[in-house]
Amino acid sequence: MNKHHWNTLELDDRLSAALVKDLVRHSFDLVSSGLPKTKAKAKLPLTKKPPVR
Repeated sequence: MNKHHWNTLELDDRLSAALVKDLVRHSFDLVSSGLPKTKAKAKLPLTKKPPVR
């Protein structure tokens, strides 16, 4: 598995929950956009899409 573009997050008080959700959603969107349509139907179960910073 190519880990060249991976990010590491330390989940402590320095990162807000909103930022972590935004980063996860962005990563999910990038990965799912490269999948075939039959496999890209999954939705990330977050309640609200925060604005991209």
